[in-house]
Amino acid sequence: MSNIKNITTAYFSKNNERIVFIDGNTCDTIEKCYTTLQQQLSIPDYFGHNLDALEEVLADLEWVEEEVIQIILLNETALLKNDLLKKDALMDILKNNENDKILITVLK
Repeated sequence: MSNIKNITTAYFSKNNERIVFIDGNTCDTIEKCYTTLQQQLSIPDYFGHNLDALEEVLADLEWVEEEVIQIILLNETALLKNDLLKKDALMDILKNNENDKILITVLK
């Protein structure tokens, strides 16, 4: 019997690196992206679910124990397909964050 049902986190962590996945196929709205990031980055409940709050949270992340946070973006072309007006701003925040812990990888 597999233990996969007993996973208690929404992210993968190994060797002091947290790996976070944003899949454009499932993050077709900005709200779904906020929810995904909140779960995978363990963002506190007071997170404001807006782009300014996301930028602030990414700059902080003091609660994340891992030294490296690898954010992997899959299926970028489908990302925010139902919320395209916010896609450029989201990508700008992700790619230009000033937190040295965060690495962004975009897979096509």
